[in-house]
This record gives sequence, C-alpha cells and structure tokens, in this order.
Amino acid sequence: MTKFIAVSNRRGGVGKTTMTMMLAYGLSAARRQKVLLIDLDAQASTSIVMMGHQRWSRAREAQRTTSGLLTQIVSNDPIASKDYIAQGIGDVVLADGSQPALDIIPSAHDLDDKEALLMIAQQARFHKISDAFDNMQHRMGNIIRSLDGVYDQVIIDCAPGLSQLVWGALRVADLVLIPYIPDRTAEDNVGWLVHRLKEVGGATSCTIPNRVSAQDSRAQGIIASVSAKYAPLAMQVPATQPLAIALDHRDKSGTFASKFGSAVPHVTGLADAVLDVVNRPVVGAAA
Repeated sequence: MTKFIAVSNRRGGVGKTTMTMMLAYGLSAARRQKVLLIDLDAQASTSIVMMGHQRWSRAREAQRTTSGLLTQIVSNDPIASKDYIAQGIGDVVLADGSQPALDIIPSAHDLDDKEALLMIAQQARFHKISDAFDNMQHRMGNIIRSLDGVYDQVIIDCAPGLSQLVWGALRVADLVLIPYIPDRTAEDNVGWLVHRLKEVGGATSCTIPNRVSAQDSRAQGIIASVSAKYAPLAMQVPATQPLAIALDHRDKSGTFASKFGSAVPHVTGLADAVLDVVNRPVVGAAA
C-alpha cells in the first residue's frame, strides 16, 4: 500500500527541501523503496536539487511539471498524472551500478501564477468561492491519490504558506512531516499547522527540528517545549556541512555514502523514523 507523506510548514526557510531530499534518498537508496516526489513549491528547489538544472529545464520547457498538471484540475477527464513524471532522478547509484527507484513530478516557477489563473477560472463555475476552494483541493487530492499502488512512498514537498494545492495534498496525506528551526517563532508556527490539520480531519503529523546544535541549550529548550505539545518524530536533524553540500546536484553520480558522508546516519535515521510512523498499525475503536 502506498504511503503519502507531505513535508510542510507555512514558514519558509525551515529546511523542507533538505528534509525532502534526505527522505527521498534514505527511502529509495538506503531502504530500496520505490519513491515518487511531487514538488508543489514554485521555487522548484527540490526539483532542481534532485534533477540537476539542465534536466529540470527540459521538463519545464516541455511543460511536464506540476504547473502543467494543473490542467487535470479543470477537467473531469481521467487523471493522467503519470504523463508528468520524470523517472530515474538523483545523483546516487546503488552498489550494483543501478539507479534507485526514484522519480519526480517537478515544479516550475510559474506554479503560483497558474494556480491564481486557475482560481479565477474556477470562480466562474461556482456560486461561492468556498466551493471553488473545495473543488480545487478535492481534485488535487485525487490527482495525488491516483498514484496509489504505483509507488511505495509518495513524498509531497509543499510550498510555504497554505495554497489550495497544498491543502489538497495535506488532506490526503498519511503523514505530515513538519520541519522547524528551533527559534522563538517555532512553537506558534508548528502549533498553528497541527491544529489546522486536526480541524480538517487531516493526517497524522510529526514535528522534526532541523539545523540543531547540541551545544545550544536555548534551542534544546525550545525543542523540548514543542515536543511536549506536538508529536515529535524520533530524531533531530543537526546542522552539518555534509548535509549542506549534499544539496548540490553532482554531474557524475556516486554512491549514497559519497554523497552524504558523515551525515549518512541522519539520512537513514530519518527514513527509518518515518517508516516506523507510516507503517504503524492503526488501532481501531473498541467494539
């Protein structure tokens, strides 16, 4: 059964791209899962990091991006999300020289503009703007869920803020991973999203602190406070140079270990912690 994992925080600069990249490589290369990324951020950072700029540019020019995929929202035709998938991405090879099973539906910089135009067009079909919002969210959720059974894991990199496309993804996710930087704004930002997810009956959410210094007692106090109120993933992502360097796409692919160096345990630890959550048996209500 495919698991759908959204990486989201309405605040920018908290490491969503880093977290998405780590999870994608950890699941596909280290744990041999079949993984699809869906980039819903107009910055397209995840797409460029994972594909390399040249391959991403070709996908953008061919309109094989989430911007192009928005045409699936205004139509009642069968969903053709597979037409927008770029296969065999990344710069890591396995021990036998093969590529991990890692694909992407990339984003493009015009995604926000396309969504705004789509929203205007949708208003002509509905009497109330709330109905247009609901339809966009529902259709986006259906697009994402159309890949059920094709992959082991689908990871959705959500834009900062909460667009209708992002809400569509959050509503169908099995897990929302909420990365945050342990500073004075963290608890409010994390708490707001956790409460909104509960209000809409959304997915399980887990918080994960990023760029953490073990020597920073103030940061550790913030992490303890956030974790006491909102379910934490069982790990922290430290501020390390190997992770920063790994965000560069290599022209020549190499091993998983050569890409992440001393950060390998953090990448595999993230993958294992997420697998533990999404594969956890659901306890039903007592009869």
